[in-house]
Amino acid sequence: MSQERPDSSPAPRFDIVIGGGGLAGLTLARHLRREVPEATVAVIERQRRPLPVAAHKVGESSVELGSHYFSVVLGLDGYLREKHYLKNGLRFYPGGGTTHALEHRTEIGPPERAKVPSFQLDRGRLEQDLRDMNEEAGVTLIEGCVVKDVALAEGDGDHLVHVESHGGGDPRTLRCGWFVDASGRRGLLRAKLGLTRPSGHLANAAWWRVPGRVDVADLVPASATAWHQRDPEHIRWFSTVHFMGPGYWLWYIPLAPGDDGQAHTSIGIVVHDELHPFDTIRTRERALAWVEKHEPRCHAQIKDLPLVDFLCLKHYSHATARMFSPQRWSLVGDAGAFSDPFYSPGSDFIALANSFTVEIVKAYLRGGDHAAVAERFDRVYLQFFDTTCETYRKAAPVYGSPRVLPAKVYWDDFVYWSFVCQYFFRGLYRLPGDQHERFEVLGREFAALQFRAQKLLAEWARRADNVPREAHVLLPVIPSMLANLYLDLTRDMSPDEVHAYMRDKLELAGEVLSELALRALAEVTPEQRDELAGLLDLPGWPVRPRPARLAAEADVGGKRRRALPPVIRDMERTLGRVPGEHDAAALAALVDRAFAPRAAG
Repeated sequence: MSQERPDSSPAPRFDIVIGGGGLAGLTLARHLRREVPEATVAVIERQRRPLPVAAHKVGESSVELGSHYFSVVLGLDGYLREKHYLKNGLRFYPGGGTTHALEHRTEIGPPERAKVPSFQLDRGRLEQDLRDMNEEAGVTLIEGCVVKDVALAEGDGDHLVHVESHGGGDPRTLRCGWFVDASGRRGLLRAKLGLTRPSGHLANAAWWRVPGRVDVADLVPASATAWHQRDPEHIRWFSTVHFMGPGYWLWYIPLAPGDDGQAHTSIGIVVHDELHPFDTIRTRERALAWVEKHEPRCHAQIKDLPLVDFLCLKHYSHATARMFSPQRWSLVGDAGAFSDPFYSPGSDFIALANSFTVEIVKAYLRGGDHAAVAERFDRVYLQFFDTTCETYRKAAPVYGSPRVLPAKVYWDDFVYWSFVCQYFFRGLYRLPGDQHERFEVLGREFAALQFRAQKLLAEWARRADNVPREAHVLLPVIPSMLANLYLDLTRDMSPDEVHAYMRDKLELAGEVLSELALRALAEVTPEQRDELAGLLDLPGWPVRPRPARLAAEADVGGKRRRALPPVIRDMERTLGRVPGEHDAAALAALVDRAFAPRAAG
């Protein structure tokens, strides 16, 4: 039911009060009603219905984990397919556009429609519809109000949630057993409790919407037939399209038409501080001037389109010291932590925070040890977040590198589909603590490889030959080992089976990382190899190229391919062979030198 104002005498009580009715808060309310039907749930949101179609909110693009949450866990698959666009994956054009036409730049992207669905979300429509669905499910919606403060209870008493009408006045109080802060970037509890921490990632964004469809194919003349023939179904524009250069990317995201038949396109700029200060994009005029400078062909396409809205954020990434507390509160969405929009992880973290909150609330309401569950999920979430942030902290030089970006996307997809997605798709977070612990151990091992990989990719990109080159990198190639990781998301596995699966993929990830190191070393000059080895502490790595992999270079043709380890063969299908002229002996000598222990002093 919907309330303009709750009865204030006595203060009404709910099992869970959610402070904020954006995507995180509304999906959590639906999740709670589906899995904890005995719980009473209230959502407090300052904006009243009706919401504007194509509301101006960041987070329109979703990827596999978040999409699984929306479509399967929340039961919205049919609705999403009817009202929103099925996404054609992520598509990347590194190399910068100042002097190179798009058809002469590297294109990285999937070769066909997605088998595991993800969606381009019209946030205004989705949030409007979620309010209606939640109301029908028995959630109390308190609209036109904001949470001014929360008096967190000591012991077992109720929290007191102090509410007033948006704009001031009409104060009243709610009581609850559990409070969830879904207040977005305001971060009510994070600010109140002094939990905000730097994420170590400094970047900025500006974005806006324009009416109609802005099609990437229109940037390439019809005479470039080879480029257009890569996309015979004309589905590129369903992708989240990234135009990329050193320290930046520009996005195009299509939004489905509403009831009025009007489609929109979301356009945005993300820039890293080290190369592009916030001041260069902080107004409409400056943002468009930035596009003209860095992606002039995009500028020519969009410069005369009316901007429906405009928003910018400085240093959007932030961390938190805690997400879930034994003192009966949770943070979800941007109210907790936010990493970066690249790879569209925002809805993934909503899925994780909401699902963890539901499990903690179940324990709280059904007599379990909610404090222990809260501590476990707090530890797991913050590990996931820090590992994800590392994907972005050092990425500025990689974004402009046609040589290294495909390797980064290969690595990032490999880890995401091998561990993070499998963890969520298989519902491993529902396991008891003693059964869950072994997956935490695996997570830490994947994280250790992740930190090494991201530093390697960044340092390689700083030294690579980054002249834009015309190439089409299919990611993932179908069929391939990487494509199988993606398709394996649809496999049902027991906890023991998925643990064995993840352990196998962890070993393969080590081989992938060692091959990336080999490629970097082979591409740079001998002096740079010694520099790289020192910067990366290659002698201290737990993985290095195997002798059998190096010996395969002594063979040619099919014999060589058969001699390669399967995952290395798979990488070559996507990334090509190790650059340069190196026989087996030369590669072995290169590896021995780079990975040899350094003399003291």
